[in-house]
Amino acid sequence: MVTLSAEEKREMCSILASQLPKIRELLGATQETFGELCGLSRITISRIENGSARMNWSHLTSVMFVCAVNRRTKEYFYANNLLGVRFLQFMQQKDANIPPETNIVIDLNMLRSYAEGK
Repeated sequence: MVTLSAEEKREMCSILASQLPKIRELLGATQETFGELCGLSRITISRIENGSARMNWSHLTSVMFVCAVNRRTKEYFYANNLLGVRFLQFMQQKDANIPPETNIVIDLNMLRSYAEGK
C-alpha cells in the first residue's frame, strides 16, 4: 500500500489550500457556506485562504469529501490532477504499481473553460 510521508501530506495541504477560492467559486459558496459543508468555521476557511493558517490533513480530507460529491469540483480536481496519483492511491489503499480508480466522466466543454481560466 502507498503510504504518504508527513512532508507529502503537508505539500498536499498547501496545494489544496491554494485552490480553496476556486473550489468555492465552482460551488458558488461563501466562506461561511463552504465552512458549513466541510465542518469548518468561516474564520478557519478565511485564515487558510489568506495564508495566516495552514491547512492540516483533517481539513484536507473534509474539503476532499465535499469535492468528491460535487460534480464540478470533482471534475476540477481530476482535470487539474490537484494532489497527484499518490494521493488517490493512498486514499484507495492501492499499491504504487496499481493505478487509482477514477470513475468520472469529464465534460470536454468544462475542461476547455477551466483551461481558459473561466
